[in-house]
Amino acid sequence: MNVIACTMPTLPEYNVAVDRYADWVVVQEYAPPKTVDAQKARQRMLDVIAATISVLGIAPNKLVLKTRERQKGKNQYQKMNEKGDFIEVGEYNARLWVNLTDYLDTGLFLDHRIARRMLGQMSKGKDFLNLFSYTGSASVHAGLGGARSTTTVDMSRTYLEWAERNLRLNGLTGRQHRLMQADVLGWLRDTHEQFDLIFIDPPTFSNSKRMEDSFDVQRDHLRLMTDLKRLLRKGGTIMFSNNKRGFRMDHDGLAALGLESTRNQSKNAVSGLCP
Repeated sequence: MNVIACTMPTLPEYNVAVDRYADWVVVQEYAPPKTVDAQKARQRMLDVIAATISVLGIAPNKLVLKTRERQKGKNQYQKMNEKGDFIEVGEYNARLWVNLTDYLDTGLFLDHRIARRMLGQMSKGKDFLNLFSYTGSASVHAGLGGARSTTTVDMSRTYLEWAERNLRLNGLTGRQHRLMQADVLGWLRDTHEQFDLIFIDPPTFSNSKRMEDSFDVQRDHLRLMTDLKRLLRKGGTIMFSNNKRGFRMDHDGLAALGLESTRNQSKNAVSGLCP
């Protein structure tokens, strides 16, 4: 089962994302501001649902509707339902578990699929580190790409167990594939390990009680890169991504650290190379 994602950038009044998982479709509405008339917003959503069913030819009971609102703390990771229904999907050569109903997100960020493919292509013979790893899909691609080892770090036990299932589904077992439950920022400061390839997709903001400090990706990204460089072997690569609107990377600061940066305009991503 393969996955397809689409958004409606040319129709800004329809602020939705549509993800298709074979005969299932997840429609995510981004909650309109209070300045938008509630009746108009509701009608637009009904229009999207009707068009999705008609154009994609799916059964109405195969459509899952979710509303995304600004979340605080860890609310975005809390369960919405308790169905526990997982389905297997394919992404390039990887097999992954997704859950369409229990959480706001399905367990697979489709906007990262090209990045995951790149990681798979870059990982052969390398020690790979995946930070803020979510369900570990990047680790799966690195492992399938021939990584010598994968280290998957996240603060959530739920998502690490999901990551373990994803790794096991692809035959990636053994001591070379480690999963670690930890405050990522604290772990970065404490560890002395080194890696050839690092992928990090930090939250835009976090003040979780389980973290030692609050984190703001705009304010703290250079400090984060400083910690990452210490773990990066000579000639290694950091792939950094974030979803903050208007984010500005401190390229001069990166250069001062000895990191050469390249930018992906379609996504806030940068690769840093040690000299």
